[in-house]
Amino acid sequence: MKPVGDNLKPKTTVRVTYGPTKRSLALITPPMAADWPMLGPDGNMGSKFGPDAPDKAVYVVGLADRALEGVDQHRVAHLFTVLNLIDERVSDFVFAHQKDVLGTRDLSPEAVRGKMSAAVKQRYDGDTPLYKRMNVS
Repeated sequence: MKPVGDNLKPKTTVRVTYGPTKRSLALITPPMAADWPMLGPDGNMGSKFGPDAPDKAVYVVGLADRALEGVDQHRVAHLFTVLNLIDERVSDFVFAHQKDVLGTRDLSPEAVRGKMSAAVKQRYDGDTPLYKRMNVS
């Protein structure tokens, strides 16, 4: 998760690291279904919600937990569980340091989570849950 703020203010980024040397966290995903891939030569440039300038284009792919033939769905479910645990830890950190990270204080844990962008999001068709997905850029 990363704090969402005004476009006029610089965003504070919370880096997730591990170990005494504070190494960057890297995850290897199992094979997953691509949902709305923007990995072409221009990334998301010129797409419905993408920028028109090449220097602002990003390369994004949404990875979904929909079943693929020959893929153990338990591995996908485990990855999403790990990502949700990381989100919870980051949210707890931001709650404890909300003055430095968000520039505010006295927010409840739920209000802090509301200001965060979760790594894994549930997709719905009306009220029916369809699948979970995460964006990788």
